[in-house]
Amino acid sequence: MIRFPSRALATAILATFHSAALPAGDPGCEVRTLVSAGGPRPQHSQTLAIRWTGYSNFELVYKSRVILLDAYFDRGSEYPSLGFKAADIKKADVILIGHAHYDHMSDAASVGAKTGAVVAGAPITTEKLRSQGLDPKLIKTVTGKGGESLKFSTFEVEPILGRHGQPPANVTAAFSGALRAVTTPFTAEQMAEAAAIRARGSSEPRIVTEGTIAYLITLDNGFRIMFRDSGGAITDYERAVMQRVGHVDLALAAVAADVLQSLTINRALEYLRTYKPAVYIPAHHDDNINGMWRPTEPIFQALKDQDASLVTISRQYREPICLDTRNIRRQQAKIPR
Repeated sequence: MIRFPSRALATAILATFHSAALPAGDPGCEVRTLVSAGGPRPQHSQTLAIRWTGYSNFELVYKSRVILLDAYFDRGSEYPSLGFKAADIKKADVILIGHAHYDHMSDAASVGAKTGAVVAGAPITTEKLRSQGLDPKLIKTVTGKGGESLKFSTFEVEPILGRHGQPPANVTAAFSGALRAVTTPFTAEQMAEAAAIRARGSSEPRIVTEGTIAYLITLDNGFRIMFRDSGGAITDYERAVMQRVGHVDLALAAVAADVLQSLTINRALEYLRTYKPAVYIPAHHDDNINGMWRPTEPIFQALKDQDASLVTISRQYREPICLDTRNIRRQQAKIPR
């Protein structure tokens, strides 16, 4: 059974978050320009800046290091604009790809080549990267089955084998049919554009069980981040890692594609109970102009019903979230587990 913190401690964590979320006078925590695209980095060395850039993409900036989580930026004219293009990205130290579907890796090869960043992913992912001509020296293949670590000057990454989401076919088919009946079909040009983007990813069925990687990122001050880019079931590999480390400070977790709130909530609760985060930020909840965004508020409410201390937050594209990693870690350390 999870032991959650007292309401007084919950208030302390929440106050810590809000004090760090908008530090006055720090452009790195105020402007929407990505640091990877030339924007200002946070001024304080212990600040973690987080920007969501659609689907499961995030930019993390800590001590001038830039971590890109997934790489699906040039999505096509049938999607809302992210406010930047893949070609705008000039700096990255590492790109962590959760899995090889096009909507998670379509721009990984081009951004990796331009920035010289290491691009990590499961064997299915890195096979695709090699086929796109990315320098093999920049490609890091991981299995997530233990004993792997990517070490950088200010953080360390542990890959963990996850599982891709498998939403019920009868549910998704019903909703997809309803949407097709009431929306305007995409043009031939848009369909061709989408096909070219899809070609930069893989539809290999093995992605479900062998090709989805969660990443545990540990900063040099001990602050832990869990990134999971697909809403699949928790694996034994994830459970083993969490039994060892206890909890994370921040979870960046995909909303399951199961459509029904009862299903998406259950998956989010599974993540809460496994990762035990202090802060939860959702991912993979936007869609194209003919689709449906996945609601986050019902998930937030269910999570808070289980853990009143949890900080949940969802921002728009590129809006910065800044966390003082020292303060949140200090409060999290007081929580009995």
